[in-house]
Amino acid sequence: MAPTRFSATVLAATLVASPLFILPAPALADRDRPEVRISPVPQQLDRKGDGFTLPSVVGLVRTTRTDPQAEALVRKVLQDAGVRRVKTTDGTDPRTGVTVWLDGNQGILDRLRVKNADGLKAEGYVLAAGEVDDGDDDDRRHNDHDDDDDRKHIVLDGVDARGTYYAALSFSQIVERGRGGKARVPGVEVRDWPLMRYRGSIEGFYGAPWTHQERLDHLDYLGAHKMNTYEYAPKDDPYHRDKWRDPYPPDKLAQLGELVTRAAKSHVDFTFALSPGLTMCYSSADDVAKLVAKFDSVYALGGRAFTVALDDIDHTRWNCAGDQEKYGAPGGYAAGKAQSDAVNAVQAWAKAKGDVQPIQVVPTEFSGVEDSPYKKGIREQLDPQVVVQWTGVSVVPGTIKKGDAAKAKELYGHEILIWDNYPVNDYAVGRLLLGAYDGREPGLSEHVAGVVSNPMNQASGSKVALYSFADFGWNDKVFEPEASRQRAFHELAGGKQDVVRALTDFADLNTYNGTLHAVQAPLLAPQVAKFWADRQAGRPASLRAVAERLAAAPEIIRRGVADEAFLSEAKAWLDAAELWARAMLKAHDALDAVSAGDGAAGLAVRREVLDLVAKAKAVRDLRWPHSVSFPLVGDGVVDVFVTDALKDLHRWLGVNVERPAVATTFGTTGGNTIDRAIDGDPATYFWSNRSPNAGDTVTVDLRAPRLIGDVAVLMSKADSPEDYIRGGVLEHSADGSAWTEFGTGNTAEVRVTAPAGTRARYVRYRVTEAAVPWLVLREFSVATLDESGTALTVTGTPEGTGLPAAVDGDLDTSWAASAAPAEGDALQVAFSTPRIVDRVAVVGTGRADVQVRASGEWRSIGALAGPYTELDMADASIDAVRLVWTAGSEAPRIAEVVPHYGDGKPAGVSVEPAALDTVAGRATTVKANVVTNRAAPVSGAVSVIAPEGWTVPAAQQVTVPRGGGLVLPVEFTAPRVGKGTVKVVFTPAGGDEAVSAEVAVSVHRPVAPGNIALNRPASASSVEEDLPHLSAKFAFDGDKGATRWSSVRSDDQWIQVELAQATDVGKVTLHWESAYGADYRVELSTDGVTWTPAAEVVDGDGGTDEIYLEANSSRFVRVQGVRRATGFGYSLWEMEVHAAS
Repeated sequence: MAPTRFSATVLAATLVASPLFILPAPALADRDRPEVRISPVPQQLDRKGDGFTLPSVVGLVRTTRTDPQAEALVRKVLQDAGVRRVKTTDGTDPRTGVTVWLDGNQGILDRLRVKNADGLKAEGYVLAAGEVDDGDDDDRRHNDHDDDDDRKHIVLDGVDARGTYYAALSFSQIVERGRGGKARVPGVEVRDWPLMRYRGSIEGFYGAPWTHQERLDHLDYLGAHKMNTYEYAPKDDPYHRDKWRDPYPPDKLAQLGELVTRAAKSHVDFTFALSPGLTMCYSSADDVAKLVAKFDSVYALGGRAFTVALDDIDHTRWNCAGDQEKYGAPGGYAAGKAQSDAVNAVQAWAKAKGDVQPIQVVPTEFSGVEDSPYKKGIREQLDPQVVVQWTGVSVVPGTIKKGDAAKAKELYGHEILIWDNYPVNDYAVGRLLLGAYDGREPGLSEHVAGVVSNPMNQASGSKVALYSFADFGWNDKVFEPEASRQRAFHELAGGKQDVVRALTDFADLNTYNGTLHAVQAPLLAPQVAKFWADRQAGRPASLRAVAERLAAAPEIIRRGVADEAFLSEAKAWLDAAELWARAMLKAHDALDAVSAGDGAAGLAVRREVLDLVAKAKAVRDLRWPHSVSFPLVGDGVVDVFVTDALKDLHRWLGVNVERPAVATTFGTTGGNTIDRAIDGDPATYFWSNRSPNAGDTVTVDLRAPRLIGDVAVLMSKADSPEDYIRGGVLEHSADGSAWTEFGTGNTAEVRVTAPAGTRARYVRYRVTEAAVPWLVLREFSVATLDESGTALTVTGTPEGTGLPAAVDGDLDTSWAASAAPAEGDALQVAFSTPRIVDRVAVVGTGRADVQVRASGEWRSIGALAGPYTELDMADASIDAVRLVWTAGSEAPRIAEVVPHYGDGKPAGVSVEPAALDTVAGRATTVKANVVTNRAAPVSGAVSVIAPEGWTVPAAQQVTVPRGGGLVLPVEFTAPRVGKGTVKVVFTPAGGDEAVSAEVAVSVHRPVAPGNIALNRPASASSVEEDLPHLSAKFAFDGDKGATRWSSVRSDDQWIQVELAQATDVGKVTLHWESAYGADYRVELSTDGVTWTPAAEVVDGDGGTDEIYLEANSSRFVRVQGVRRATGFGYSLWEMEVHAAS
């Protein structure tokens, strides 16, 4: 589908008919003086009177220097405002009642008491509208205006042609439709100019390229939004990168010429980039000449701006012997000098031309604020006129701060142009990024020459972010990200508020990118969290209205957005969003069925949910790289809600709540992801992307503590028999922190049976011996037992497939008979030991008499009825259940036979966390989760027991719903330092045995809030590859997400800090990067020579560790590594030290 063209004249027509840049305002009769809004927000805007109505005849005064695009735009605005005739002169006053002056008029500006545009920055303008006293009675009789004494004037005075064009764009935004359809112009004085010189985009992404038509439309969009820069750097263009030496074929050169011409018409600088670094010989005069010749060919087309892109190359090797001879051994400084020589030659060419802008360069080290030999080479050798592009503190930074920009300007020694990698999505496969342009500090214009956006593969979809780039580049000091995004939605929606709301909802599901937006679905997520909190606390809860709105949003967008290109590009995400929202609604129905006790309805809805999820995951966008993934919309929120809702249904039915999960410290080769290790299919496998190192792990999460039996770790495959772990240990854990070894292995297949009674949530295989071969893991299976140890065995006829599937706890597997049953056929489920059973439930189809066996005798308890049958047993002791088939009936299919036991504890209780640290005198809250083990609600009392003197809540009566649970906050306060146990007890009302769970509490001294290690002298045993930006000081700079310390790959590494004075250190807080310490010590010293162990951490899990210390007097604090958790070194974002208070 061809994209919708977005030209300045189309923009003007649309704005007059419907003010897209501004939110709707009340009718003129309802307000004394309407607010005037212009986007981008101008530097100065003052109201001057009430304004005036545009008559049918308007004068237009132009001059020999009038910009034709500005004139065309003004004419279009007047025409769409209802003006029937435009009386045009070339400098003389047309004596009309309303006159538009292009290129200013000093006399009129004086009478309006407005200063002209002289002295404004490039691209600046003055826009003034108001009334002046005509004062000439004789001339008034000959005027082409109404019989009043005043004439109205609109003056557009640009400091240059582009400024006049921007004045015309602003004029198009202030024209309003009043009551009765007449257009009005407010009395106004606007003095405006951009704070950044470069504003626009760089087409620098990988993946599916834009079409030629999309590029033309993009240039129109840039110009219509006061952006002046388009950098042509598509990675798919072979003549831009791989074939940079070769001239463009005539047809491609003609297309470039069309782009150059369209850009000029839109007041956009077409900046042509070449990326020669993969093969360039910097010392070769011939290569430099070919680089200049390529630029010269675009210069002949009208191009006057050029970039040398040296990103995404290896600058530690030369491409020719000549570079080795001229610059010496490859390395940072040599590469900086060699590249500078080539770019300087291009800059000399540009200077000789006389009308070419300063050359831009994308350096190989294009991010960060750490100095390096390479940056030193650029700083010292590159022509000072050259502008350096920089992406921020990282490739896709979450924030760009003024201090970072100032540091970058100092490090590179040149003007900085920010290449901002947003909303580019070539790295975010499956994502359409519609979040606000956030995280950029207002005032960046004080330190940079501009900012350009690297957009998405989706050209029209990128306009949501580009709108905000226009706002930020023009006037970053007043930029408000969300307000700007809402204006972009308003424009896209054609001013229709229901469409704006739908776009906002849709964009919320398409916000996350991991850096600027690290929270998934930030508007929906808190609503989902509140829903579960209310439901689990027994309060009324509903998400139905929210889900209905989300489900309706895609169709509202399809009907309400006129931009067909946007609809085409967003189609996959719109379709997927609608399917996921419908799945949410059906999942809500499943929860309603649970609340109503209707298992049959719940199962029917479950099938619909799974079908909708499967359809959502089958949706594909055809553009690479997004074609390899289904669209990710609201992932981590919507899909988790659906999964959690089905868990509630599964709990009510009495089947497995959720399947196990698996995680690993290894990376992945190709599509052989770690989930294949627990898919039950030994023919599939996980394949690591490196060799195993001591400390690497593969961990199975059973989702809840379970009794475990046989464990198998099956590694290697036929064509890579050596790909297995040479030395490893099997360990289990209830909480993921404390681990117990129960087996070892050094072969390709490891099989171990856990000791009887072993209860664990996590089972892991940990590498103890490094090896060269990589890891192939075909299957990691952990057999789980019923809580009582009761095993269920299935036998029966007629012949069919998968008898064990009838009792595997998985509703998506089933036993299916291969033929109609004959007389005497039955499906039997035998217990390994007799049990008291309250109810028997059967999920499946067929005609049968349901029977149970007690003391060797079979008796009927009812008939199989429909896809879900639940029969009351009245707490009988039985050892088998069987389904006696009706002969000749339809072939049965049984997904699950579920005996609901009545002899265990009626409820269970758990507390999160199971252990914690707190401070004396501070209220602390844990969560108590009470669940029922019966096929019915269970009532009882929850009480809390704690050491004497501790404050705990009073007992409360609760009713736990079947299949669900109650999550209750338990707040307690410990009055003194020490250790203690808080026990949460649930006592059932029927006299059954009470159940309880405990929290181990360590109570510490209070500590002061300030970090006394901040910016203090620091040192470490090593720095990864001696990289300056990973040195010890960056663990004490207060930045927990951008800078860090990283060590070499050895266990016995340390980092330490010297405090200002001897201090009683109360707490050390470590913010680990992904390469964390599994075992380590905190050590203290008075002199930095003799160290005393103060605390020890064993089997740490990364993230943030808080280590409280006993009373001491210390000047130095050290973290001494004992065992790394990964194959990398130790890596700390931040190490904080707090004094005891």
